[in-house]
Amino acid sequence: MIDQLEIFKVELCGPNLIVIPQGSTLHFLYSNVQIESNKVLKILNSPELKNVIIDLFKVEYLDSIIISSIIRLLQHAKQTGGHAVFCNACENMQNLLQCIKVGTYWPLFESREAAIQAVSALS
Repeated sequence: MIDQLEIFKVELCGPNLIVIPQGSTLHFLYSNVQIESNKVLKILNSPELKNVIIDLFKVEYLDSIIISSIIRLLQHAKQTGGHAVFCNACENMQNLLQCIKVGTYWPLFESREAAIQAVSALS
């Protein structure tokens, strides 16, 4: 069973861990971001999980602390043979991801369904 998390909601969909950031660190304590980030990483270590999908539908903006936590998850998926993608980013988030060049390593899809199909095709 997955703990109820405040900063990163998580859902399981087959071999995919879907992570839904709930906002920037302006709304949360820094220490809680680190604790929850570690909990999500521990969930991703489950042998049945392979890929991570970051669903951005809840956020208009993310700061560097949350983005660093997300990148840690994305890198972990890649290092363990899985795939990682983003989906559902509003225009502001799309611009932010372009500015920090995250899309170079992890693609962005318009919908969660498209993201799941993409990682399934790669697996």
